[in-house]
Amino acid sequence: MDLKRLRILRELADRQTVGATADAMNVTASAVSQQLKTLQEELGVVLVEKAGRGVRLTEAGHAMAGAAADVATAMARAESTIDTYRKGWQTHINAAFFPSAAEMLLPGLLHRLAGIAGLRFEAHFEDPGTAHFAGLAADYDIVLAHSVDGPDVFARHGLEVFPLLEEALDVAMPAGHALAAMARLTAQDVVDYQWIGVPEGFPFDTVLRQIELHAGRTATRSQRYPDLRVLEALVSAGHGICLLPRYTALANAGRGLVLRPLTGVKASRSIVALARPEIAARTTIKQVLGMLQDEAAHIASELQLREP
Repeated sequence: MDLKRLRILRELADRQTVGATADAMNVTASAVSQQLKTLQEELGVVLVEKAGRGVRLTEAGHAMAGAAADVATAMARAESTIDTYRKGWQTHINAAFFPSAAEMLLPGLLHRLAGIAGLRFEAHFEDPGTAHFAGLAADYDIVLAHSVDGPDVFARHGLEVFPLLEEALDVAMPAGHALAAMARLTAQDVVDYQWIGVPEGFPFDTVLRQIELHAGRTATRSQRYPDLRVLEALVSAGHGICLLPRYTALANAGRGLVLRPLTGVKASRSIVALARPEIAARTTIKQVLGMLQDEAAHIASELQLREP
């Protein structure tokens, strides 16, 4: 079996369309179709069938796509073994960061990466909803992701998941707010105040919906905005309360914000790094992932001393 044809099948499984697969592999759509046809003839089974104006994998196609991923992982491990005996490591790494992960982790990570001679590390901005983080692993070596449902939500996509931080989501309010006199807050305490929310589908909105469920009534969202710095500014100016990640908010203390923890509601997020198995097996990627975990542990130890 030709490894390139197996890779095309694997990419089609991830990207769903022949056009997207062709773009990812820098070939024409007709070349993709021809390679898939040849692979089917070699194997003697139908891997792809028509579905409307596009195509979809058959059961055999999905099975072979999984096998292709295993082959790619095995090849990456073999290349990793060779990497330890030569200088030809992966020298260019593309990573996707959502905003608060970049704010927290990127400055220290870049200091650590300076110790890897010749490495070019590019951080890119990506901030989708939880359901779309896994898809970014098709285009980036490493993806920073977060979820209020725990790290296992990403493992279901066949990715390697590297836990970085478990971060509480606190209720943020302006100094002098009535809630600031309380050490801990419940859903009943906070639901009736005016909220500054995030767009639907973002993890923090899931927590606010849990607050509504526990309180038995709907919260009023005066604004919805995805940028945490904007949320901080609006809350500091007295326009409402919001949920903020504890470590990032503590690091930006001084804007007139007060944080109070929630009880009775699961109010935390898991921050993880994601990579395809064959990418995670590469020597340089392993090093970078280890540095990410070290930086996350350092940040947690520093900021835990300042927790409310």
